[in-house]
Amino acid sequence: MAAQPTVTVRPSGIQFPAAPGQSIMAAGIAAGLRWPTVCGGQGDCRVCFAEVLEHAEHLSEPEPAEAQAIQELAATLGRRTGPVRLACQAAVHGDVVVHKRGVRPAARDNTGGGDRI
Repeated sequence: MAAQPTVTVRPSGIQFPAAPGQSIMAAGIAAGLRWPTVCGGQGDCRVCFAEVLEHAEHLSEPEPAEAQAIQELAATLGRRTGPVRLACQAAVHGDVVVHKRGVRPAARDNTGGGDRI
């Protein structure tokens, strides 16, 4: 039986497991983390985006709405960054390393999951 994929978040070094097919953000929330978001994981706000540092091939292919968001984010970010994905939409299928500031342990009473900013 294969081990669950691991998501590593830099620069914090936080690591957490992800069930195959679970989004990066949902896996983080399930692991007790807060992930920056405004829309709560609906794919609308784009605040959850993360730069994929390693193993982009271990993420699902973007659906059309996410592909449009990625195109717009890439135009805004320019060449300062590598490939980006919406953490609320990118499903994990193997170990992956992403760069996202603001991911941190959730407050004990956090029931909403995402860190709405």
